[in-house]
Amino acid sequence: MSKELLNKHTAGVLGAVIKQPHWQKDELTSRLKQVLDEMRHNAGSQDAYLESLLKNVTFLFENTNRALSLLKVCVEEEKFMTQENFQQAMLEVPKLVNETNFFVENMPRFKDLVYKGSTLEEQEAHGELVYCDIRLVNDMVIDFIGTFLHPNNKDFMINLMEYASDVVVETVMQYCKTYSGLMLKEINTMK
Repeated sequence: MSKELLNKHTAGVLGAVIKQPHWQKDELTSRLKQVLDEMRHNAGSQDAYLESLLKNVTFLFENTNRALSLLKVCVEEEKFMTQENFQQAMLEVPKLVNETNFFVENMPRFKDLVYKGSTLEEQEAHGELVYCDIRLVNDMVIDFIGTFLHPNNKDFMINLMEYASDVVVETVMQYCKTYSGLMLKEINTMK
Protein backbone atom coordinates (compact mmCIF):
# COMPACT_ATOMS: atom_id res chain seq x y z
CA MET A 1 0.00 0.00 0.00
CA SER A 2 1.05 3.54 -0.60
CA LYS A 3 1.99 6.16 1.97
CA GLU A 4 -1.05 8.15 0.82
CA LEU A 5 -3.30 5.24 1.78
CA LEU A 6 -1.63 5.00 5.20
CA ASN A 7 -2.23 8.74 5.66
CA LYS A 8 -5.86 8.31 4.62
CA HIS A 9 -6.39 5.38 7.03
CA THR A 10 -4.69 7.20 9.91
CA ALA A 11 -6.62 10.41 9.31
CA GLY A 12 -9.86 8.43 9.05
CA VAL A 13 -9.29 6.62 12.34
CA LEU A 14 -8.28 9.79 14.17
CA GLY A 15 -11.22 11.62 12.61
CA ALA A 16 -13.52 8.99 14.11
CA VAL A 17 -11.67 9.14 17.45
CA ILE A 18 -12.06 12.89 17.84
CA LYS A 19 -15.78 12.69 17.13
CA GLN A 20 -16.19 10.99 20.51
CA PRO A 21 -17.97 13.17 23.11
CA HIS A 22 -14.85 13.65 25.27
CA TRP A 23 -13.10 15.28 22.28
CA GLN A 24 -15.78 17.92 21.72
CA LYS A 25 -14.48 21.45 22.13
CA ASP A 26 -16.49 22.40 25.23
CA GLU A 27 -15.82 19.12 27.02
CA LEU A 28 -12.13 19.25 26.14
CA THR A 29 -11.75 22.88 27.23
CA SER A 30 -13.51 22.18 30.51
CA ARG A 31 -11.41 19.08 31.22
CA LEU A 32 -8.09 20.81 30.48
CA LYS A 33 -9.06 23.85 32.55
CA GLN A 34 -10.06 21.63 35.47
CA VAL A 35 -6.76 19.69 35.38
CA LEU A 36 -4.71 22.91 35.22
CA ASP A 37 -6.74 24.50 38.04
CA GLU A 38 -6.21 21.41 40.22
CA MET A 39 -2.46 21.40 39.50
CA ARG A 40 -2.24 25.12 40.28
CA HIS A 41 -4.24 24.72 43.50
CA ASN A 42 -2.20 21.72 44.68
CA ALA A 43 1.08 23.46 43.89
CA GLY A 44 0.55 26.47 46.13
CA SER A 45 3.06 28.73 44.36
CA GLN A 46 3.96 29.68 40.78
CA ASP A 47 7.34 27.97 41.04
CA ALA A 48 5.76 24.75 42.34
CA TYR A 49 3.10 24.97 39.61
CA LEU A 50 5.76 25.24 36.89
CA GLU A 51 7.55 22.28 38.45
CA SER A 52 4.26 20.34 38.41
CA LEU A 53 3.73 21.18 34.73
CA LEU A 54 7.28 20.00 33.99
CA LYS A 55 6.76 16.76 35.91
CA ASN A 56 3.49 16.06 34.09
CA VAL A 57 5.02 16.82 30.68
CA THR A 58 7.88 14.44 31.47
CA PHE A 59 5.44 11.71 32.51
CA LEU A 60 3.24 12.19 29.43
CA PHE A 61 6.24 11.89 27.09
CA GLU A 62 7.09 8.55 28.68
CA ASN A 63 3.46 7.42 28.59
CA THR A 64 3.13 8.30 24.90
CA ASN A 65 6.43 6.59 24.07
CA ARG A 66 5.32 3.42 25.87
CA ALA A 67 2.02 3.37 23.97
CA LEU A 68 3.78 3.91 20.64
CA SER A 69 6.32 1.18 21.39
CA LEU A 70 3.41 -1.24 21.96
CA LEU A 71 1.83 -0.21 18.66
CA LYS A 72 5.20 -0.69 16.99
CA VAL A 73 5.51 -4.24 18.35
CA CYS A 74 2.01 -5.10 17.08
CA VAL A 75 2.88 -3.86 13.59
CA GLU A 76 6.31 -5.55 13.55
CA GLU A 77 4.91 -8.88 14.72
CA GLU A 78 1.73 -8.46 12.65
CA LYS A 79 -0.25 -9.43 15.74
CA PHE A 80 -2.90 -7.58 17.71
CA MET A 81 -2.51 -7.57 21.46
CA THR A 82 -5.68 -7.55 23.53
CA GLN A 83 -6.98 -4.23 24.82
CA GLU A 84 -6.61 -5.66 28.32
CA ASN A 85 -2.90 -6.42 27.76
CA PHE A 86 -2.42 -2.92 26.35
CA GLN A 87 -4.10 -1.34 29.38
CA GLN A 88 -2.05 -3.52 31.73
CA ALA A 89 1.19 -2.51 29.99
CA MET A 90 0.19 1.16 30.25
CA LEU A 91 -0.42 0.76 34.00
CA GLU A 92 3.26 -0.13 34.32
CA VAL A 93 4.31 3.40 33.34
CA PRO A 94 3.30 5.11 36.62
CA LYS A 95 4.96 2.27 38.57
CA LEU A 96 8.14 2.67 36.53
CA VAL A 97 8.36 6.43 37.02
CA ASN A 98 7.53 6.29 40.73
CA GLU A 99 9.81 3.37 41.61
CA THR A 100 12.90 4.70 39.82
CA ASN A 101 14.82 7.96 39.47
CA PHE A 102 12.83 8.62 36.31
CA PHE A 103 11.86 12.22 37.10
CA VAL A 104 15.32 13.20 38.37
CA GLU A 105 16.91 11.72 35.25
CA ASN A 106 14.39 12.99 32.68
CA MET A 107 12.88 16.28 33.85
CA PRO A 108 16.00 18.29 32.89
CA ARG A 109 15.47 17.21 29.25
CA PHE A 110 12.11 18.99 29.15
CA LYS A 111 12.90 22.03 31.28
CA ASP A 112 13.76 24.27 28.31
CA LEU A 113 10.56 23.18 26.58
CA VAL A 114 8.34 24.12 29.54
CA TYR A 115 10.17 27.10 31.08
CA LYS A 116 10.04 29.54 28.14
CA GLY A 117 9.47 33.21 28.82
CA SER A 118 11.16 36.00 30.72
CA THR A 119 8.58 36.29 33.52
CA LEU A 120 6.86 33.68 35.68
CA GLU A 121 3.55 34.59 34.03
CA GLU A 122 4.97 34.00 30.54
CA GLN A 123 6.55 30.74 31.67
CA GLU A 124 3.29 29.65 33.25
CA ALA A 125 1.26 30.42 30.11
CA HIS A 126 3.79 28.66 27.89
CA GLY A 127 4.08 25.69 30.27
CA GLU A 128 0.30 25.28 30.25
CA LEU A 129 0.25 25.32 26.45
CA VAL A 130 3.03 22.71 26.28
CA TYR A 131 1.26 20.54 28.86
CA CYS A 132 -2.09 20.78 27.01
CA ASP A 133 -0.47 19.93 23.67
CA ILE A 134 1.41 16.93 25.03
CA ARG A 135 -1.67 15.80 26.96
CA LEU A 136 -3.85 15.93 23.84
CA VAL A 137 -1.25 14.09 21.76
CA ASN A 138 -0.93 11.42 24.47
CA ASP A 139 -4.69 10.99 24.80
CA MET A 140 -5.13 10.81 21.02
CA VAL A 141 -2.37 8.19 20.71
CA ILE A 142 -4.02 6.11 23.46
CA ASP A 143 -7.46 6.44 21.81
CA PHE A 144 -5.99 5.61 18.39
CA ILE A 145 -4.36 2.45 19.75
CA GLY A 146 -7.56 1.52 21.59
CA THR A 147 -9.39 1.78 18.26
CA PHE A 148 -6.59 -0.13 16.49
CA LEU A 149 -6.83 -2.98 19.02
CA HIS A 150 -10.63 -3.16 19.20
CA PRO A 151 -11.73 -6.60 17.93
CA ASN A 152 -14.43 -5.09 15.68
CA ASN A 153 -11.78 -3.05 13.82
CA LYS A 154 -9.26 -5.79 13.00
CA ASP A 155 -10.37 -6.26 9.39
CA PHE A 156 -9.66 -2.60 8.69
CA MET A 157 -6.64 -2.15 10.98
CA ILE A 158 -4.78 -5.15 9.58
CA ASN A 159 -3.95 -2.84 6.64
CA LEU A 160 -1.56 -0.87 8.88
CA MET A 161 0.54 -3.99 9.34
CA GLU A 162 1.60 -3.82 5.70
CA TYR A 163 3.88 -0.88 6.53
CA ALA A 164 7.15 -0.63 8.40
CA SER A 165 6.41 -0.08 12.08
CA ASP A 166 8.47 3.13 12.18
CA VAL A 167 6.40 4.57 9.32
CA VAL A 168 3.13 3.73 11.09
CA VAL A 169 4.27 5.23 14.40
CA GLU A 170 5.64 8.34 12.68
CA THR A 171 2.39 8.81 10.74
CA VAL A 172 0.21 8.38 13.84
CA MET A 173 2.34 10.89 15.77
CA GLN A 174 2.32 13.37 12.89
CA TYR A 175 -1.49 13.32 12.73
CA CYS A 176 -1.90 13.45 16.53
CA LYS A 177 0.41 16.47 16.73
CA THR A 178 -1.40 18.20 13.87
CA TYR A 179 -4.86 17.58 15.35
CA SER A 180 -3.68 18.67 18.79
CA GLY A 181 -2.29 21.92 17.40
CA LEU A 182 -5.56 22.63 15.56
CA MET A 183 -7.63 21.86 18.65
CA LEU A 184 -5.52 24.11 20.87
CA LYS A 185 -5.72 26.91 18.33
CA GLU A 186 -9.51 26.56 18.31
CA ILE A 187 -9.68 26.43 22.13
CA ASN A 188 -7.46 29.52 22.46
CA THR A 189 -9.64 31.52 20.08
CA MET A 190 -12.62 30.74 22.35
CA LYS A 191 -11.04 32.38 25.41
